[in-house]
Amino acid sequence: MTMIWYEVFPVTLSSQQAILIQPPCPPIIPPWMIQHQPAIHPNDRVVELLMTFFGSVFQPEKAIVHSTSWRYECVYDQLLLTYVAVLPQGDWMKHWVATERIVIEPIGTREICYGDHLAPPERLERDHILAHALDHLASLSTYDPAIQAVLEPEWSAVLRPRTCRPAGCLTRELQSVVSPAT
Repeated sequence: MTMIWYEVFPVTLSSQQAILIQPPCPPIIPPWMIQHQPAIHPNDRVVELLMTFFGSVFQPEKAIVHSTSWRYECVYDQLLLTYVAVLPQGDWMKHWVATERIVIEPIGTREICYGDHLAPPERLERDHILAHALDHLASLSTYDPAIQAVLEPEWSAVLRPRTCRPAGCLTRELQSVVSPAT
C-alpha cells in the first residue's frame, strides 16, 4: 500500500537572507517528514508539528504554511506532499542556534529541475524541491492576499530573483514553424 508523507521546509530570514531550519541531529526519519494519518487534513498535521517543535516561536498569525508540490517515489512506493513553512524572523533564531536546538543553512540560489512533457525529472534532490517551493512562494507573493498580508516585507528582495511562473512551467524559446509555399 502506498505510504503518504508530508515533507516540510521551514524557512525564515536572517540578515536579509533566506535560511532553511533543520534539527541539530538527523533523526531516523528525515527531518520534517510527517506520516499521513487518516481523517486528518495534511495542513493540520504540519501545523501541529511546527507548534510542537517551535512552541511559542511558531506564531500562526505571522507564519505561512503552504503546500507547494507533490511527487511519487516509486522506489519507496510513497507519495510526498511538500510544504514550505515561513516563520517570522527574530532573536529566537540566534538563541536556538547558540543552544544547538536548530542548525541553519543559507538557501542562496537553488536551481529547479524539470522533467519532460510526460514525466517528472528522473531524479530530484532536496535542493530542487526547495527551489520549487521558493518559486511557488514567490508566485503566491504576487497575487495571494493572505500570503501578502503575512509575508514580511524583507522577503520581497529575497524572492525577486525567483522568476514567478506557474508550477512546472518551463520557458523555452518558441521556434516558428514555416510551412512550404504552395
